Amino acid sequence: FSVLEDTLAGFILPAYHRSIRKSQRSHPKFYFFDTGVKRALERSLRQDLPPRTYGFGRAFEHFLVAEIVRLNDYFRRDWRLSFLRTKDGLEVDLVADRPGRPTAFIEIKSSDTLTERDVSSLNRFLTDTSAGDGFCLSMDPRRKKLGVVLCLPWREGLRELGLVP
Repeated sequence: FSVLEDTLAGFILPAYHRSIRKSQRSHPKFYFFDTGVKRALERSLRQDLPPRTYGFGRAFEHFLVAEIVRLNDYFRRDWRLSFLRTKDGLEVDLVADRPGRPTAFIEIKSSDTLTERDVSSLNRFLTDTSAGDGFCLSMDPRRKKLGVVLCLPWREGLRELGLVP
């Protein structure tokens, strides 16, 4: 994986934990710089990715994580990016430790109509821990608040998070 990172073919997203020691013990995730490379290696490049399918959702999440990593580097935001998986099985797609701002817990959904159910785990986690701000970036064209999670169209979400001017 270090060769793939060194050649900029991909990047490692570490697990989030407030303790550096504990986060180093957790297994990281690897992302290719481009979803096309990932699909080519999976030999699924010629298969369609229709919206509202599992494959489309995975590709959308991969794209958005890679885009946030790229924008963080390009604009030199100095965010520490990671993902969260609790022992109870809750997973948050992206955690952005933003200097001088609350930590952003970001859920990514390819849905074009978000409901409370889509963000229920993130709502429960944030309500129980008061760990930071919750966001859901999606293909839903409407901005809305579902519980404590601010749901935004993904392009608007990148601006709201402070990634793009």
